Amino acid sequence: MKFISVIPARSGSKGIKNKNIFKVGNKPLIEHTFRAAKKSKINQNFVLTDSKTIKSIANKFKINTEYKRPKKVSKNTSSLTDTLHDFHLWLEKKKIYYDFMVILQPTSPLRDYRDINNSIKIIKNSKSNSLFSISKSLEHPYETIIIKKNKWNFVLKNSKKFYRRQDFDIDTYFINGAIYISNRNLIRSKKTFTRVNHCFYEMPKNKSLEINDKEEAFIIDCILKRKKI
Repeated sequence: MKFISVIPARSGSKGIKNKNIFKVGNKPLIEHTFRAAKKSKINQNFVLTDSKTIKSIANKFKINTEYKRPKKVSKNTSSLTDTLHDFHLWLEKKKIYYDFMVILQPTSPLRDYRDINNSIKIIKNSKSNSLFSISKSLEHPYETIIIKKNKWNFVLKNSKKFYRRQDFDIDTYFINGAIYISNRNLIRSKKTFTRVNHCFYEMPKNKSLEINDKEEAFIIDCILKRKKI
């Protein structure tokens, strides 16, 4: 099986201006993902970007920057699946073969090479078509509320049955966005994962934080500096 890593990183962003090059842990955010990819067992690593600055950082780590991410898949409204499919078509033209894409989003800088290697091992052993990394829910859905006109209510009706967390009748997880692995046929069909023949890689909560705004960036910055990464 041949695995390639794919790091999607467009230049624009809403929550934080130029988020992918925003300094976190004394390094541009995207550098943490480049380091993890290069240290993993994957031999071919690609960045999908429209940014000259990101390409310059990628070149330092010998990440392939040949793919020119077109404007049609570099907008705020562009979906990840459309971007990956466009990249897949480019790979076919270049006659670069792969069995699985390992998608590594820059917004998860606490994910490291061991997580990448462990995910690959799981999908190989399970013979699944797709995988995504998960973590136990930071806050349980039974404790989630909605507020309308100063009135609140539980999101889940069953919440009314439980008063203590230890009595909850379900365990819940969230897709933490750190790692996705997709079979070639899924990418070709404009899909990232499937509900059938799918597997999971569970990560601890302290490695599952994502950066979407400055508050999250501050928290992760403190963690990275403490770890001296």
